[in-house]
Amino acid sequence: MQGSRRGASLKAALTWLFRVEVVLSCGGLLLVATALISDVLAREIFGQGIFGAQKVAVYADAIAGLLAFAVVVHAGGHLRISAVDPLFPKSWHPHIARLGDFISCGLCVLLGFFAARYVLSTMRLGEKDLLFYAKLWPMQMVLPYIFFSAAIRYLSFAAFPALRPAQSGTY
Repeated sequence: MQGSRRGASLKAALTWLFRVEVVLSCGGLLLVATALISDVLAREIFGQGIFGAQKVAVYADAIAGLLAFAVVVHAGGHLRISAVDPLFPKSWHPHIARLGDFISCGLCVLLGFFAARYVLSTMRLGEKDLLFYAKLWPMQMVLPYIFFSAAIRYLSFAAFPALRPAQSGTY
């Protein structure tokens, strides 16, 4: 009983996180479109583009695209090697899927660790954008975030297999 309550609470938390990530990712894509369309319109109407619009679009696109990784993991659209499925009895598939979730969690934790080290290195060096002179590390924080967010999801799927989304599409 308590496990099912924990699973339901975890599902609610992951769903809330998913919605926030979708909104942020879509907001980033909206910013990309707005910046680029505004820049083109300014060039056509005033003969000069908007300073930094293309750079803002690049950063927003990178952040939106990276956040989409966490969204895809939540929605079950991640890549999976299904060619080996016929090699094992169907009764093993849930256990193999659970093992895959643990392995994916471990890989995401490892990548998150290296991403965090990279961001810390950028912070220590004080690296800045050449156009805006803004520090780069706050924008790079999305890197460790997406990996740790995905790791939490994979661990949740392994601990509570009922939370695992049905795989979308065939790969």
